[in-house]
Amino acid sequence: MMKKVTKLSLAAILTLSATNTFAAGFQLAEISTSGLGTSFAGTAAIAENASVVATNPALMTEFSRAQLSAGGIYIAAKVNINGELANDTDASNKNIVPNAIVPNFYFVAPVNDRFSVGGGMNVNYGLKTEFSKNYAAGWLGGMTSLSSGNFNFSGAMKLGHGFSFGLGLNAVYAEAELDRYAGVIPKALSGKLKQAQQQLQQSPKEEDKQKAQLLGKVAGIAANTPATTKIKHLEGNTWGYGWNAGLSYNLNENHRFGLAYHSAVKLDFKGDFSNELPTALNNVPLPQIAGLKPATNGKNKAAKLSVTLPAFWELSAYHQLTEQLALQYSWKHTQWSVFKELLAKGSKGEELLYKDEKFSDSNRYAIGLTYKAMDNLTLRTGVAYEQSASRTMPSIAIPDTNRTWYSVGATYQVTPNLTTDFGYAYVYGHKNNFTEGTTAGGLDVKSRAHVNLVGLNLNYKF
Repeated sequence: MMKKVTKLSLAAILTLSATNTFAAGFQLAEISTSGLGTSFAGTAAIAENASVVATNPALMTEFSRAQLSAGGIYIAAKVNINGELANDTDASNKNIVPNAIVPNFYFVAPVNDRFSVGGGMNVNYGLKTEFSKNYAAGWLGGMTSLSSGNFNFSGAMKLGHGFSFGLGLNAVYAEAELDRYAGVIPKALSGKLKQAQQQLQQSPKEEDKQKAQLLGKVAGIAANTPATTKIKHLEGNTWGYGWNAGLSYNLNENHRFGLAYHSAVKLDFKGDFSNELPTALNNVPLPQIAGLKPATNGKNKAAKLSVTLPAFWELSAYHQLTEQLALQYSWKHTQWSVFKELLAKGSKGEELLYKDEKFSDSNRYAIGLTYKAMDNLTLRTGVAYEQSASRTMPSIAIPDTNRTWYSVGATYQVTPNLTTDFGYAYVYGHKNNFTEGTTAGGLDVKSRAHVNLVGLNLNYKF
């Protein structure tokens, strides 16, 4: 029974967190609503609620009472792809990123005046892009999904002289799914094979005439293959494990600095691979169709794929400038260069899917203000700039761009023990023009994106 309940809980979390990819690579910043109000500026140095578990565990020592925080952020993205293939075929698709909710849940419990423990659930990484099934460049677009839930348990201790140290363990459950479609490949392939067939038919050699017959058969198969034919389907799930650590330093009661590090997490997915291509293609020794093998005609093959979620660290500061006004800022660095390729293999080591990625390390800079307008009302605002992780080799499946955040938020004290956070952010995605190399020639892309985020959290002290 417990195992069934656990699976149902994980399914609910992943349903909510199958979120968009409008972030650096597919990393998500949306860990709390209070952080959303300041564009997540200073999150490794601010101890406003139990969400410190997700950033810097050392900050748990700032709490004198147990606290729980729960809520989520709704993400409404608009990402459009305007594209054209080398043969002047239109390859545009609107709204490729579905809307989603990113949930969070945290608790902090002081054990004594020096030691605290805490834990929680949040989503550090996730993406989903979905093109129409008859998309012209379906072998590049299709559907790409990564859903994950990060479960964390941490402890923290005051070291003295203003320093605190925290250490935590992370368990990440993830599900991945990928679909790719034929698009204009069958028509382009059929035309090329017929041209080659005609040339071979003019040869006096018998072996060339046999090759011409083979080319004709394959050209016929290609000509009758719809654009919506699924040429790659991959799905799997796994658990991965990592750790995090944090250090905080209180210069005095008005100034605090924080440094946090989250390790890389390797996800070794195990699952199934299939496609809708006829198995007759497996016996055709033609280099033109090498990327379509192995053909499974709908049958599943055991598959495995490894993805490393990158390590990241954040340096933050918090300054109480007056009794009412505070300033906070952050620098976050994510080691995206570990993400070099997508490579799925079969049980015998055969290649099932391959895509070059070549991500680059990315930086995020944020600055925010917090203003205590009344005893029971705190207002926030902030701006941030995020650097694209896929600037070396952009992709329409992960349409990453440089982004600028503009945020506002508020915390209202409902009772002495209960507060509620509200936050809103508008994220502007800078224009991204690039060419993605393809089987049927180059795909010239103009990508435009923006997103609205709305968050709500409840915080309760015990």
